[in-house]
Order: sequence, then C-alpha cells, then structure tokens
Amino acid sequence: MPKHALIAAVTTVLALAVTAGAYVLLEDGEITVSSLCAPPASTPEHVAAFADTVVIGTVSGPIRYTPNDADSATGVQVATLTVERTLKGTAQDPLTVAQAVTRTARDTYTTTEPVYQPLITGQRYAVALLDRADADGRWVWGAERATGAADDDRWADAVAAKVVLPTGTCDDTSTITSTPTP
Repeated sequence: MPKHALIAAVTTVLALAVTAGAYVLLEDGEITVSSLCAPPASTPEHVAAFADTVVIGTVSGPIRYTPNDADSATGVQVATLTVERTLKGTAQDPLTVAQAVTRTARDTYTTTEPVYQPLITGQRYAVALLDRADADGRWVWGAERATGAADDDRWADAVAAKVVLPTGTCDDTSTITSTPTP
C-alpha cells in the first residue's frame, strides 16, 4: 500500500473513532459502529477477479430505470447487452443486465466508481457481471467503455492477471456504551 494511502486510511479511522467517542460522551448513550466490507473495485484487475463473468459487448436494447422506493434519485438501470466476446465465465447473447445508478438533474445517470460507468445504449463496454441474478437480470459489478482493441486487450489482461483479492473480515460490529449521568 502506498505511503499516502496508508496515511489517509489511518487518518480516516482515527477521525471515525474520535467522532464515535465524542458522540458517546456527549449523548450518554449507546452507539453501534458497523462497516460494510466489499472487495476493491478501483481497477479492472480487481473487478475482473471478483466477477463471475467478463464480456465485451454493446448496449443494444432499451434501458429502463426503476427508482428506489426510499430515494427516487437512486435506482436500478436495466439494459440489454449484445455480447461480442466472453473473456471469463459464460454468457448467453443477448444478456439482460442490471446496474445500480444515481439519476442526475439532467436525466442522465452517474456512478461513483471509475470502473463502474453507467451503460448507454449504442455504446461498447467491457462489463464484469455477477452470476447472482434477479428479475432484472445479472448484476453489473463493473463497466468501462471499450472503444477498440486496446480496451479489449486491457480487460483480457485484467482477467489473465488473476489477482488475488484481500481477505476481509466483515463481522466487525462493535457496540460502545457510556455510563449515563444521573
């Protein structure tokens, strides 16, 4: 891990600990701290390692958006993907895929990860998929525009790298209780 990333991680953990401690001291109550553990998804190598299937294809069908009941700005975008090449796993052609997105004020979609780009009809992508499916199709774990052979090769190399993902312990829930003041 690069030195600046380690410093940023340590600073973040310390800030969270101080905030939780201050809350407990000021509120005289109980606080439960939890974290969500997910594998890294910032590079094609990490995305490809976690995904069950990686394909190159073009979004060919209409895209529909189903808003989240609690927050209509977030939801699921469902699209049809015409598969040109399978780099990992198995995939029928065409595929119905579902992707979590945020709707913008201009009625477009956005995501927060660089290797998780919103799918757009008519565009070509490298798409990493999870085999877990629901009524909306297979879930997109990662997507990145693939405009030519160099992008195809980048993702083929990412699959071939067979990166070993770090083992995470995701059962790190802690409850802190302070003594109430009389």
